[in-house]
Parts: sequence; C-alpha cells; structure tokens
Amino acid sequence: ELLREALPPEVHVRYWDNAGPISYKPDKRDDPKAKLWKNTLALARQHRFVVKDNLFDYDLFLNFEDDMIIHADMIEHHLAMTRKLYKLRERAPDEVSDEQLKTFHGPLTKDQLKRCYPGLLRVEVLLDEESYGTQLELDPVPVTNHPDIDPKPCCHLSEFASSAVRPRSPGSDKLFLWETNVIALGVRHIEGLGWVTLLRGPRPRSGEKGLVLSDYWSGTKKYFGNERRPAPGAFNMINNQGGWMGTRQQIWEWHTEICQGGFLPPFDSPHYNFDGLDPRNVEYWSGGLNLFTARHACNMQRLVSLDPDDFSRHLIYHSANNKQRQLQWRRKSFVKVNDLYGELLTVAKDAEEEMKER
Repeated sequence: ELLREALPPEVHVRYWDNAGPISYKPDKRDDPKAKLWKNTLALARQHRFVVKDNLFDYDLFLNFEDDMIIHADMIEHHLAMTRKLYKLRERAPDEVSDEQLKTFHGPLTKDQLKRCYPGLLRVEVLLDEESYGTQLELDPVPVTNHPDIDPKPCCHLSEFASSAVRPRSPGSDKLFLWETNVIALGVRHIEGLGWVTLLRGPRPRSGEKGLVLSDYWSGTKKYFGNERRPAPGAFNMINNQGGWMGTRQQIWEWHTEICQGGFLPPFDSPHYNFDGLDPRNVEYWSGGLNLFTARHACNMQRLVSLDPDDFSRHLIYHSANNKQRQLQWRRKSFVKVNDLYGELLTVAKDAEEEMKER
C-alpha cells in the first residue's frame, strides 16, 4: 500500500508470488529417486524473466537487492554517462594498433566502448567507529588533498527511511567501502570522460582480442613494493555492487552481442546448465556479477569517473550497515571513501606525468 501510494498511477505494480523455481537439488540430479524442491537459491535469477517479458514496454530497468538505497542522482548519472559512451562509439575506430591496446590513454575501439558500463561502489555508513571502524593505517599510496566527497547523492535519507541504524544525513567521513582497494585498481584517460578508474572483473579470454581495456595500475610507482596486483577475478576485490541497471538498448546488446549465453532466458548450454539452475552464487544474478566477470558471462568493464561531482554518483548505499560488524576481521581492507578517492587522484597524477614523458 505504501509503495502504491508513493508511485504515479501510470506505474504498474505487480507481485510474483511463489517465484522460486522448482528443480532437482544440484547434488541429487543423477539420483533416480531425487525429488523436486523449491530452489530458493535461484530466486535471484527470476528477475531476468520479468525483464524479458517487459523489455519493449519500458526504457530503463533496475534490479537491486532489497537493502540497497537508490537515488535519482545515481540513475541520472548512469544515463548521462551511458549517452556519452554511445556518442564516443559513433566516432571511435573499428581497430587500433596492438601497441595502442596496451596503453592507458588514447583511442578505444567501438567494441571496447560497447563493453564499457557505468560502475557502482557499494558503501556503508559507520555507526560505531571506535568499535567497528576502518583501517588504522592507510594504504601506501599518498592521498591527494581534495574537497570531501558529497554524501548526499548516495546516502542522505528521508525522515521516513532513516532510523537509529540508518542516519539521515551522514557526513562523507563516515562512508567506507570494503569490497575493493587501491592495490587492485588502475586509472585510464578516456577522451570525453576524463580520468576514470576501472573496476575489477573482466580479463582477456581465449579466442578474443582487443576487447579488454588497459589501465595504469596504482602500483606502477612501487607504492606496494614487490606486492603484485590481485587477479582480475579476485572475489575480495571485485566489488559486488548489489544490483544493476540498464536501458532497453543496453540490455538488448548485452543479450544479443556481448554476454556469453545471453543475458535473458532461455539459459542454454554450454554457458548455462539446467536452464541456469546450476550452482551459481546469488551475486552472479542479483549483484550483476555476470555483467562484469569473464567466465560464462559478459566480461564488461565498469567505469567510475574521477570527476569530484560525478564520483559521488557512483556510490550506492548498502543500508543494512552490517558488513562493518560481520567482517571486522577484515578491518584492514575497510577504506573510507575520501581516502580512496584521494589515492586514486594520486594515481591519476602519476599516470598523467607518464603521459607527458612519452
């Protein structure tokens, strides 16, 4: 009732009761006595059927886990950045040299830009910093001074949505993230977008060439000594963003041109087994991991703008605010948003200096 009252009358509200699919248990499929069960783990897959059924009725689709806060600023920025990427594709070359494919600036091909996508960084608001705080010692990349990141686009709430565990107007010094780190990240300069950081996930795949973007790694200046960059698919650095959004045109391209096995049902072999009811974690479906990982997936590249106004619109609020307690043993990897942004600005300056030397 609250949802219906909050939405315009032309917006349809539908409920799918008993949406969990029926299947055999994955470890009992070969057992002739196996029984069917309600596969609640696969509930996260079901939104793809809804998207397919309504693809030509709506311009934009959003699918997020139910504890993620979605603000209009974030959606508007996604659409604006998507439009810029389409315009860049129009004048981009079909091919570039092998040397250009290895560099962190200069032209990208149409196919590379087609696989670029506005990314999100999941954040929480610190509730008890003394007991459940962030890293006690910053990472070795220097933090460039900058104005504080604006917390309003991601994390300011209405009085109705706020509570004792969801502050109404937190400052940016209370925002932190835990699912990636500067050691995993790099930057790239894209004409028309400026400096961006490339979130982790995609990697070169057998039989493909020239689709993955190169970047300037944060460790190029040996800030981390001999420590190596984490693998593209390292789960603790991949930054599960708790959902995805896409326009009709984007989704159609994902389904027909980009994603192995398609983005929408039917989910057929060899990239899906048992109609997509093979064991896959919830994040693969509801967190959007299949968009930006490589194995049986779309292998797309998420971009986060380092423009100070835009950066704040890449942040998305995990309103449960529970990871700060649950994962306190990983406190060393909890980094405040302002610190990570300052570190990335330093990396961008390092990259810009290298560009001038070439």
